[in-house]
Amino acid sequence: MPQTPARNGDISFWYADIGGLPAPRPPLEGDRTADVCIVGAGYTGLWTAWYLKQADPSLDVLVLEREFAGFGASGRNGGWLTGGFAWNHESYLSHGSPEGVRAMVTALGGTVDEVIRVAEAEGIDADIRRTDELMVATNPAQLERVAAEVAHRQSWGEGPERIRMIGAEESLTRVRIPGTMGALLVGGVARVQPAKLVQGLARAVERAGVRIAGGHRG
Repeated sequence: MPQTPARNGDISFWYADIGGLPAPRPPLEGDRTADVCIVGAGYTGLWTAWYLKQADPSLDVLVLEREFAGFGASGRNGGWLTGGFAWNHESYLSHGSPEGVRAMVTALGGTVDEVIRVAEAEGIDADIRRTDELMVATNPAQLERVAAEVAHRQSWGEGPERIRMIGAEESLTRVRIPGTMGALLVGGVARVQPAKLVQGLARAVERAGVRIAGGHRG
């Protein structure tokens, strides 16, 4: 019998890739206490739980989830690991100093290595592969913008081993886009199967003694 196609939003590509959605974990029964209660079993909640247990294994950590671990953006993203900024660097200055922003640049740049380290240590097979990120320019205006982006990010402490301009010839050896004039290259990134990563991380925190309970709504 032919399968009924899933509607858009019912399942992400990444969960379809691993055979479908995971079963939700059982909800808590009755009253419960915990040293730390985390709402949401996505990357933010699970990484927080994992690091709390690494810092203090005696902590009783509880994660409450409405659906299943990785239901939201953690299981539906673009599938890459990169230590980039969500906003421009200057937007952070109202809450800190230039030195603090540069320290955050350094810390974010190390997150890819850290995710890979934990995945290897915990036996999480998430199809992680180190690679580079390209932003290709195909006209003079784009070339000017990517060059400005490189200069701006290097001024905040990212060195040429992290971000640099490459010419058309080198860019075309990586990806053949007609009209290529050059590209911004970001090193030290990786691709990942996010559903595998978030499910593996959920199992890792449970092995560490964290409780994850599903079916909890606000």
